[in-house]
Amino acid sequence: MTKYATSGQLGVDLLAFFHPSTTFVPYASDVPQFTLGQQVTASDNSVWVRIKLGTGGVTGAGYVIVFDEAFLGVMMSNSVGGLGDKIGVWAAGAAVIGDYGWVQVYGECDAIQVLASAAANVALASTTTAGALDDSVSTPTINVTGIQLTTARAASQGNAPGVLNWPVVGSTN
Repeated sequence: MTKYATSGQLGVDLLAFFHPSTTFVPYASDVPQFTLGQQVTASDNSVWVRIKLGTGGVTGAGYVIVFDEAFLGVMMSNSVGGLGDKIGVWAAGAAVIGDYGWVQVYGECDAIQVLASAAANVALASTTTAGALDDSVSTPTINVTGIQLTTARAASQGNAPGVLNWPVVGSTN
């Protein structure tokens, strides 16, 4: 289902990202159209937050992003994210450090990156694979509160549908 912003902001494209140009032709300044931390509600009542990507950028759609109070985001892994940091799911394609985009933080999510055979309706945690979650909650993973898969993942790493409820970084195992 195509999602589009319904909360009054014009020009929101939830599946696109803004890449500041370092050349003059064509020129795009480092002044994004939307402010960091701005929230929009989409046509399916999902909520999205504007962030700027930090180190490593993002590999592609569905990858899980941890972002801080400055709305700087990196792909989640066992070594990233402090207790209470916010989490969102990136819906656009691959992007690099310094790019701006939207992460989904609430509602039904079509694609959440998980490891092979991740089960539905169970607790999820970080992995050593940046941006991917799994249902294997063991040392030294970080618990994720507020994300559940609604359909189990097949026998390979990839995206699975789920539900987001303002996810945050939980305790370390």
